[in-house]
Amino acid sequence: MKKYVYVFIAILFVVSSALLPTPEGLTRDGQIMIGILVMAVFLWLTEAIPLSATGLLIMVLQPLLGIDSAKNVFSNFGNRAVFFILASFILASAIEKYGLHEKMAVRFLKIFGTSPRIFIFGVMITGAFLSFIMQEHGVAAILLPILMQILILMKIAPKESNFGIATMLALTYGTTIGSWGTLLGGARNPLTVGFLDEIGYSLSFLDWMKMNIPIVLISLPIVTIIILMFFPPEIRNIKNAIVEIEKDAESKRVGREGKAVVSVLIVTIFLWIFFSDKIGVAVIALLSAVSLFMLGLIKWEDVEKRVQWGIILVYGGAITMGKGLEITNSAQWIAEKLLSVLGNNEYAVLICIILLTFLLTNLMSNTAAVATMLPISIGISLHSGISPVIGAMATAVAGGAGFIFVVATPGMAIAYSSGYLTQRHMAKAGIFSGLICLIIIFLISIFYWKMILHL
Repeated sequence: MKKYVYVFIAILFVVSSALLPTPEGLTRDGQIMIGILVMAVFLWLTEAIPLSATGLLIMVLQPLLGIDSAKNVFSNFGNRAVFFILASFILASAIEKYGLHEKMAVRFLKIFGTSPRIFIFGVMITGAFLSFIMQEHGVAAILLPILMQILILMKIAPKESNFGIATMLALTYGTTIGSWGTLLGGARNPLTVGFLDEIGYSLSFLDWMKMNIPIVLISLPIVTIIILMFFPPEIRNIKNAIVEIEKDAESKRVGREGKAVVSVLIVTIFLWIFFSDKIGVAVIALLSAVSLFMLGLIKWEDVEKRVQWGIILVYGGAITMGKGLEITNSAQWIAEKLLSVLGNNEYAVLICIILLTFLLTNLMSNTAAVATMLPISIGISLHSGISPVIGAMATAVAGGAGFIFVVATPGMAIAYSSGYLTQRHMAKAGIFSGLICLIIIFLISIFYWKMILHL
């Protein structure tokens, strides 16, 4: 019954926007688009219907209420970001099919020796590195059974051991921070590139890395220190557990097909780094995905089992909403209202963008948070003297900083499902970690990003 009430309230937002008087400076279509935006935020926050269903509803309402033609709305869905997301899911499917992720994880964990504190940092580094080449929640799902096996072998008590709590926090925080580094880390990253592309700003795979890798490198050790400060491990040595995990990994050999997948992945990353300006990241990703089928390395059944089709619908709907907010000038109107409160101080505006996105992403899916904030952030940036690239990138990174609540990211939910930590443990380390990362994002954006963008 509660879900029915939520759906009714959400629809009421849209109906009210169509019936209420229009404020000065805003058109009726613009007011309806704001109603659709509020409805989307509410449904994404309450999850009264699946996130993907909300994405579809966003698309349906625009032609239904006369905002834009169905032809235009549905063509906006075909943004390159959507196809990049699909291709990256296909690449990840091949990696998972041949167990390459497990080999990578064990090799990285092996590097960090037997000290519990170094091991925690190793988990952070491993999760971050793997999140450079696949979705962060996929990495969390991959590492969880490996880490749980270590904790079980060591007879770690769930929810009582600081070592167990710190290990699971390192799992989710490491993958979260790592997801900022490349376009493959999370679907919100190519979505951001797609939004910028729509307004004439093109970012390559290498551009994204140049802007965000410094944030990853600074944040990883600092957040590790915060975790160890709140939850200092009581365990002295983990050598025996690591030896057992290595034996298990060695028993699973990577065959010829697995090596072929690695080769395709290496070529793909090479093309992204050096040719994405000319060819485009989405085209390269799709070519690589098709090559996996042509070489007989995966079948469509493998993809169907692993691809999250719902995410594609969420982002497709978000892109059409951003376009609708743009053509009706409603994003500009919201930006002007916020600027009338904040003034034209670019630092205050940037802090507002980062904080609002951070608050949203910890209360709802980071997918939904970034989708909601991008058109608003870009609109505010364009009217306050900030580069829209900086506004959008700050939104993308802050939107990935889901450190506090279980609902913030799939990685948080996966770590929580282990049973080794509670929501209180997450909030205890997460609030402080999140605020520190926000400061890092702000400082990087006003000093480093301005410098490399020549602003």
